[in-house]
Amino acid sequence: MDVMKMFEEILNFLGKAFGDNCEVVLQDTRKDLMCIRAIANSHISGRKVGSPLTDLALRFINDEIWKTRDCVSNYIGKTRDGKTLRSSTFFIKRDGELLGMLCINIDASKYLDLSKQVLRLIGMEAWGSSATDPLPQSENFYESMEEIIQSVLTEMNIDSRKQGQLTQVERLAVVEKLLDKGVFILRGAVSTIAEKLSCSEASMYRYIGTINKRRNNGDSEAK
Repeated sequence: MDVMKMFEEILNFLGKAFGDNCEVVLQDTRKDLMCIRAIANSHISGRKVGSPLTDLALRFINDEIWKTRDCVSNYIGKTRDGKTLRSSTFFIKRDGELLGMLCINIDASKYLDLSKQVLRLIGMEAWGSSATDPLPQSENFYESMEEIIQSVLTEMNIDSRKQGQLTQVERLAVVEKLLDKGVFILRGAVSTIAEKLSCSEASMYRYIGTINKRRNNGDSEAK
């Protein structure tokens, strides 16, 4: 039996067992797929089958976290509409290959709001906000690859009017940022990013080559 098919059945069970306050997601990480394969209670993040991997999932792959750990538990996720999720990811592995990730995202927003209201009632709201330690990871959920790319451009203060007027140095900086986030492992990333930056796919590959060459030379010099 296909391992991923088996996890789809597990996902359907977990989605019903945990209820509509818990989103369960099966992300397929095999080459040329790199997207959501199945999802239960998708109203929580607004994503659907075919939506891209999250930024944190890409980081897990890029940094090869899955090779040394079976799972990462209890980190914070943020949806586009501001929900705070308590998230955990299980790595699906076989014969040294990462096949996918089974993710559980519990919508904690209503409980956080309730706790703030209670603390406000007893005059300890400020204490509550400073006493809670942040969870070690953070994750953002996107419905499309375009949203991932746009989030990086926004982070770099590049608005839509400037995207088509970037210098080569600025384009290199954007590509390097996207490279670090692992976006280029997503199918169609090169063509989508090239269109966003108003350049050719050939230019994109040259930028990637330039960055990798610079980094490899830096590593050699460090040795």
